[in-house]
This record gives sequence, C-alpha cells and structure tokens, in this order.
Amino acid sequence: MFKFLALGVLAAPVLAAEGATDTSTSTVISALVLALILSGIFYACFFILRPHFNQIYQPRSYLSKPSYRNTEALPKSFLGWVAQFIRTPDSEILRGNGLDAYMFVSFLNMMLWIFVPIWIISWAVLLPLYGARLPSQAGSEKQPFPYTGFNRFIFSHIIAMRDPLVDPSYHNQQDRMSGVLVLNYIMVAWVLVNLYWRMKHFVQLRKEFLTSPRHASSEQARTMLITGVPDEFLSETKIRQLYAPLSGGIERVWINRNIKELPKLVEERDKLNSKLEGAVVKVIRTADKAVRKGKADAAPVSTGEVPSIDVADRYVAEKDRPSHRLGKIPCVGEKVDTINYSRTEISRLNREIDTFRKRIDEDYKEYPPLSSAFVLFNSQSDAYAAAHSKELHADLPQSRRYNEVHPDDIVWDNLNMNPTERKARSGAFWALTWATVIFWCIPVAVVGIISNIDYIASNVPFLKWITSIPDIPKGIIKAVLPTALLAVLTMLLPPWLRMHSKQSGEPTKTGIELSLMTRFFLFQIIQNFLFLTIVSGNMSQGLQFAEKLSDPAGFISTIAMGIPTASTFFLSYVALMGLSGIAMGFLQPVPLILYYVKVNLLGSTPRALWHIRNDMGAPAWGVLFPSTMLVVVIAFGYMVLAPIINGWATVTIFAFYMLYRYMFLYVFDCKPANETAGMFFPKAVNFTLAGLYLAEFVVALMYFFNTGSNKTFVAYGVLTIVLIVLVIAFHVYLRIAFYSKLNKLAISDTPSASKPEANGAYGSGLDQAYPQQQQQVAYSQKPGYIKPEHAAQSDKNAVIASSQPGAYYVNRNGQVVPTQTSLNIEEKPHVPLKGASAAAGASDEDSAENLFKHPARKSGQMTLWYPNDKLGIGRSQTAADDKAGLSSTVEHATITEKGAIEENATSPPGENIPDY
Repeated sequence: MFKFLALGVLAAPVLAAEGATDTSTSTVISALVLALILSGIFYACFFILRPHFNQIYQPRSYLSKPSYRNTEALPKSFLGWVAQFIRTPDSEILRGNGLDAYMFVSFLNMMLWIFVPIWIISWAVLLPLYGARLPSQAGSEKQPFPYTGFNRFIFSHIIAMRDPLVDPSYHNQQDRMSGVLVLNYIMVAWVLVNLYWRMKHFVQLRKEFLTSPRHASSEQARTMLITGVPDEFLSETKIRQLYAPLSGGIERVWINRNIKELPKLVEERDKLNSKLEGAVVKVIRTADKAVRKGKADAAPVSTGEVPSIDVADRYVAEKDRPSHRLGKIPCVGEKVDTINYSRTEISRLNREIDTFRKRIDEDYKEYPPLSSAFVLFNSQSDAYAAAHSKELHADLPQSRRYNEVHPDDIVWDNLNMNPTERKARSGAFWALTWATVIFWCIPVAVVGIISNIDYIASNVPFLKWITSIPDIPKGIIKAVLPTALLAVLTMLLPPWLRMHSKQSGEPTKTGIELSLMTRFFLFQIIQNFLFLTIVSGNMSQGLQFAEKLSDPAGFISTIAMGIPTASTFFLSYVALMGLSGIAMGFLQPVPLILYYVKVNLLGSTPRALWHIRNDMGAPAWGVLFPSTMLVVVIAFGYMVLAPIINGWATVTIFAFYMLYRYMFLYVFDCKPANETAGMFFPKAVNFTLAGLYLAEFVVALMYFFNTGSNKTFVAYGVLTIVLIVLVIAFHVYLRIAFYSKLNKLAISDTPSASKPEANGAYGSGLDQAYPQQQQQVAYSQKPGYIKPEHAAQSDKNAVIASSQPGAYYVNRNGQVVPTQTSLNIEEKPHVPLKGASAAAGASDEDSAENLFKHPARKSGQMTLWYPNDKLGIGRSQTAADDKAGLSSTVEHATITEKGAIEENATSPPGENIPDY
C-alpha cells in the first residue's frame, strides 16, 4: 500500500515507456501540434473581433481619466494595426500606466536580452555535446541506446559514462563535461550582467519618477502612515512634537479612531441604495413592458412636468411591485415593499450616521484613538526622512512607517491591529502559507499520475486497457490534460494566499500584493517546479523510491539522475503557454463573454451599466509576476540540464512580452492610487536569482552523485558550488548597491530641497525655471535626467515636443514621459452630473481636511440614479426621494423603445470617480 501511494505521489510525465521505448518526442510533438492548432484558431478570432469590440480590446484608447492618459487608438483594419502597435514604444506604457506596468514589461524585455544569446550559444554548443554518440554508446540489439528523442539532448546523456576503467571514451567524455562547465559559467555571468544594468537603470528611473515636481508636491508623496504607535503618542500634539526636528514642518495629522459599528451602518446604507435603484428600475421596466404589450394604456408625462408620486400604481399592481423578506434566513421573515422600505431605512440611516459621526468628533473617550496615524508633511523630503529615521522613533520601537500612501490604497480594518496582534497573525498565516505550499503536493500528485499514465497502466492491472489507446490521443492526454489540471489548481491558490496576506495585517492593498507575490512565488518554485521536477524524473524508479528513503545518499542520487529527464513535461508546458496560452490572452474570451452577459443580464440599473462599460481591468501584480516567472524559473532550471528548452522558453517570453505590451498599452488601467513606483521589479530580480541558485544547485548535485570512480566530477561539482557562491556574492552586492536606495530619497533629490549646481542640475528655483527653454535643454542633456513638465503650459491643450533623443517630461500625474514625438495632450475638465454634487456630505468627503479619515466618517449618501422614462415613474421617484430627504436624479439615463436601460453619463452621480 505504501509503495502504491509513493508511486502515485511520484508520478511522472515522461519516463513512462516500457523497456527502451522513449515517448518524449511524441508527447512534446502532440502538445506542440495541439498548441499550434489552438493558437491559430485563437489568433484568427482575435484579428476578426478586435476592430468591433473596443471595450474589450482597446478601452484605454478612450476611457482613461484624464483623457491625456489615453493611448492612440489602433486602426480598425484586419492587419494594419500591427505596424502601429510595433512602432509604439514601451515608454508609452510609462506615460499612461505608470512605473509598475513599465517595469513589468521591462522585466520581460530583460529576459529576452538574457535568453536570446543563451538560446543561440546553448543550441550551438550544448546540443552537439549532448547529442553526439561515442563509440561505447552506440548500443546493440540486446542493449539499445537508452537516450532517444528529446531525451537525447540532456545532461544525463554524457554524465552516465563516467568510469575511466570501464568506459574507453572516458577522456572524450571528460572534454565534453569541461565544455559544459565553461558554458555554464558564461551563461550565468551573462544573466548577472543584465540584472546589474537593469537594476541600475531602475533605481535611477524610480528616483526621477518619485521626485518629479508634480508628484513630489502631491499629498500622496508627502504623506506617511505610521502604525504601532503607543497610546501616549496618539495625539496631534505628540505627533507634531515627534517630528519637530524636521525643518519643513507638518501640514496636517489624522489619528485613526475606533469608530466601532459605523462602517457597518454605512455599508448597510450603500446596499440599500443599490437595492432601491434596482427596485425602481424594475418597476419602470414592468410598466414599460405592460404598455408595450397593450396591457395598460400609456399616459405620457411631458419632460417639464412633475408627475404624482403614485404614478407607478397606474401600470404596476401592488402584487407585482418589488418586495423582499427581512432577516438573514431566506424565505423567512416579514415581507416588505422594497422601494418604500429602502427609502425609509436610508433616511433613518442618514440620520443615525450623522449622529454617530458627531459623537465620534466630540467623544474621544468612547471612540478612542487606535495605533496608527497619517502625517502630511510640507515636503516630500521630510516625509521620507521621517519614515526612515531610527532616531526619531527611538520611543516607538515597534512602529512601522510607510511612504507614498493614498486613501484608496488603505486597508482600513488592518489599521486597528496593535504590533503584538500583527506579529501573531503574521506568524500564524505564514505557517498556514507554508502548510499550503507543502501539502498541495497531494492534488499535484494526481497530475503526475495522469502524465505518467503508461507506467501506471503497466503496473496497475485494472488500468491495462489504457495501453490500447493510440499514441496520438494518448500523447495529448499525457501532455495537455496534466497541464490544464495544473493551471486549474494554480488558479485556486491566489485568492487563498491573498487572504493570508490580508489577515497578516498589511495596511495597504499594494502591500498585500507584494506579500502575495512572495507567497505565490514560493508555491510556484516549490510545487509547480521543484516537486514536479523531482517526481517526474523518478517515476521509472518509483517502486524503488520508497525503499531508498533510508539511504540519504542513494535517495539524492536517484533524484539527481531523474531530474534532467523531467524536461518533457516542462517542454509541453512552455509550448502550450507560448502558443495557445498567449493567443488566448490576446483573444480574452472570458472577458468578452462576461462583458455581454453583464450588459444584458446584470446591467439592470444605469449605475451598473455605467460601471460595466467604463470600468477597466487592472493586473493583480501579486499573481501576474509569479505566474510569468514560472517560465523563467523553468528555463533557468533546465538551461544546462536540457538546453533544448532554452529556445522554447525564449519564444514563450517573447510572446509574453508582446501580449503584455498590448495589454498595458490598450487594455489595463493601472490607477496611480495603487502605484508602488516599480517595487515589484526588485522582488522579481530576487526571485530570478533564487531560480538561478536552484538551477546551479541541481547541476552540482548531478556532479556529486554521479561520480563513480571519476574524481574529476567532484572537481566539477566544487566549481559549480564556487559559481553559486559567486552568485550569492553578487546578490549581496546588488542589495548593498541598489536595494538600500529604493525606499530612501536623499534631501538633495527632492525639488523642494535641492541646491543649484552647474550644468543644469536640480536647483531650488527649478519650478520657476521651467518656462526657459534653454534650461530645459540643458537639463535634458544631463545623463539619465527626466525633463520636467512645462509649468506655464495650458491645462487644456499642451503640445510637448523635443528634438533631444531620450528626453522626457513629467505629466500632470507625476509620470515620466518620453518626448520622442510631439504629444498632443488635451485634458477635458471633469463635469459632474447635475445632482451629483447634491449628495449629502460629498463636499466634506472631497475636502483636504478629510483626506485620510476613514471612509465611513466622511462618505455621503450616494445620489440615487433612475432612468427618465416617458411615463414619468423615474421622476416621480425622485420627488418621493426629495420628500424623504434623499438625493436622486434621472439625468443621462433613459429606457429605450425595446425596454432596455441606456445611459450616456460622464460619471455616475453620487460617486467620487477620481480624475487622476
């Protein structure tokens, strides 16, 4: 029983054939053929559908706010758009979507720079070294050559013949191993050189991005969040005294408060707002349907006329009006009219919320301060100096400080945790994360069983019928089905791991994504790479595997010999990702289907319809980076062991690069509120080096546990360990040289504290000098400098042009923009709907005084939005709302002749849509 369980856990994708039969080629070719067919279908559909569905395929060409963040729309021709897409520079992503998006695409670009030369040199050198047979390896009828198909080009091929006393071709074999070692050093050195230059470029770009005059003066740049503050420091006076040594001073302080059940009251009111809007729209559509079918006589109300409040009763019987039952248990509780009940309850909640807020403002004892505060400094330099000063926080040893905070990025529930609670929760959820990573091998083992179906069939009697399946269908089952199952399993992890990050106490949404990135990468590298690599390469020895657990040396040797042969599964995985996976990414079938399902089924109110049409998607960075990096880790892991994968990985990375260029240029909308200024990139570099450590460690194992009487292999293993030590030294240097600078800004870096220097360096009067074209040219000539935005240019129509190659300006969002071509930036002022500003408390919500107050303390009752129908029901409900003290409107929303809801609003009333 135990051996069968071990056999299941250690199932494999490739070494499944009986005897000397090698199915690696048929398995990979089957996967490749299927991937080519699917990708052809997906790309054809994408090229056909793209011109007709702008909302799906290029929403950023017209939906971005402000409008200057839009990307120039692509032509609607079948193929004409390709040339414009290719010509559009990556820096356009930086202008429209910020540094996070730009650095993700830059990371993929860096990987192309790394793998294209590695692909060429490994195929030119390693494939001949691995593939050539020596005289002693020619084989015979009784003992055929054991390495055929794709498995011929693996590390095990030349490491197997290692004994100089037995193998007459030993010296030739040793020469080949020397070539592998030298090439390994060259490839690793090339990786490190690229990482160094990209990190150097990133640190400079991040500094210029953060210290651009427009961004440096923003509240986001000047605000610091401090958590873990002791009770004796939780007052504005104490906070100001704490940072008094800083010269710039403090503009405002917000102390987080215990507001008890207020958020629940506001949440309940918001739900009732949505329920009331839906109920009114349902009555309007029911009345319209009755009139269109002749069940009721229409009595149209003119546009300027105010109908009676009970006009809906003419068309909709009381039994047909929307109703619901109170209570949490379905079908139990008092049945109430939804419209009347919701309107009454919203009015009551408005009064209760206002009273609650007044008590919070007046009673500090009943609603005491909690362990966090927001501090808005007068300068960015003071905000960064405060956050990174140990001397200022000597009396707050457990405090944590965060720069670049935005109200929309705060996880307000997590601000209530004290340091002890946060440490306990963090430890508990990290333990849960590790348990998830380790025990996820059980469902992953099922994938291994399916991928090694031949070997299972030959050893399990009731599954012998599988051997009669033809090779091509069997190859598809072994290559495609495991990959699909692995993808489904992987999709289940992010929500679970994101919950771990949130419950650990991260106070910002970006912090949660950064934590998720680490957790998900650990899962990817341990489960989806390391575990599958080990079990896939050793399934042919599965029956002996459990017996070797008592012999550590034999156990590791068994693993080391099996690892290179596991490459077939990953060849299939990379092929599917690079071809059909990327093609599906361009096609976006799920968003396309969901969009039209939502419009027709879920767009029941003008507000819901507006959000379906205008809300653009954004990437989940904590998932996107690790998912993409799995291909990078696979490529590094098999860079030497199975170099044929280098070409496949290069093509896949190129496909990723083109896909995400398109997505960030035309589809994704990255909000400045969630901008980390590229902090996911250094994590990705760390993970890249982790993948490199793992790859070289496996190569060293291959040397050490396959030496036999060949002591030269021991030397090769030692030299590989030396290479690992060199990579570690490089990593340490990288952290010392660059990582320490990422969260710190020298005082001289910030515009407000800069000093005049020669040759156009930053000066204290830089903002006043912008109109002087000669100084702009001087600044742009400084290496690495990003030209600031012209301070005197018109807000409505600004034309920025420069003949300086590589010059940049900083737009209104504080983002660096290349001026390779003239950029016509026309910013239309945001004009709210009539009635939108009437929402109670809206002005308070937008005021600077309330900027970092809990949303429940400042958000007003949302302006209700109904369609303006010909029967006047919508207008009658606004009159009823006004009588109840609620704000509502029917502007920019109608019902069509066919009974469909339509809207043409710039923004939904009552919602504070940021015009970044």
